[in-house]
Amino acid sequence: MLSQKTRYAIRAMQHLADHYGDGPVQLGEIAEAQKIPAKFLTTILSELGRSDLVESQRGRDGGYWLAAAPEEITYGDLVRLMRGSVALVPCASRNAHEKCTNCLSENECRLRALMLQVRDQTAGLLDAIRLSDPIAPVPHFDDAST
Repeated sequence: MLSQKTRYAIRAMQHLADHYGDGPVQLGEIAEAQKIPAKFLTTILSELGRSDLVESQRGRDGGYWLAAAPEEITYGDLVRLMRGSVALVPCASRNAHEKCTNCLSENECRLRALMLQVRDQTAGLLDAIRLSDPIAPVPHFDDAST
């Protein structure tokens, strides 16, 4: 699962993409619109700034904006930056590979083979979708009504 930090980062970046070209967006506006605690959002935006995805300006007219056009930033970029990997298990990660404890050898493990396929499909999808791509919210349906 994605961490709360990763989900907040994606929502903040979506907000900045929606306001791309409008000038700096104040932290309070992002926090309120996206329901992100301001203190946590400050930390997240600082990390995104150190990774050259967000720029900022202090002062009364300050705020945050995307450092690159929304067309240049993929969801894969964001997940990898915030989470380190798109893999669901450490033995399937390209960038943060770790052998699983109490497991079969990697050459014998069918779960790992499956997770490698899931990683590749997930990475392909996340790398194909950019912040500029329209993504409509999906309505929630109660399981009992389906």
